Amino acid sequence: MFDHNLNGIEDIECGQMEPPTQGFTEEASGRSKKREKRKDKATIDEVGDCITKVAKILIEKHNLSNDIDTCMEKLETMGWGELDVKYQTTLLLFGESADIRKVSLRLQPQSCELQVKNAGAKYGLIG
Repeated sequence: MFDHNLNGIEDIECGQMEPPTQGFTEEASGRSKKREKRKDKATIDEVGDCITKVAKILIEKHNLSNDIDTCMEKLETMGWGELDVKYQTTLLLFGESADIRKVSLRLQPQSCELQVKNAGAKYGLIG
């Protein structure tokens, strides 16, 4: 098994496949071909699974990047300066989880400000 890492996202395990062997007797060859076809099918399925895992991770990483950009755009519309405690608290919240970012994007500006104030109070950033 090999572990592949895409910029620290997740480890992906993909097994190395052995090439088909040669040198069967004709009698055993008929039986072996059926097994070989099943083995080849399993091997193709394993490769497909690895490709699917990698594709999902790349899509997730791409969506996460877009999510951050959208959150930053919304933060800029709030009218807080970069040195404002609410701005800094919002950055802290955005860094905590994708779920918090998703919720923040759906909130109206007044609700978003309340969320930030509550989180700031929780962390002792806002009095």
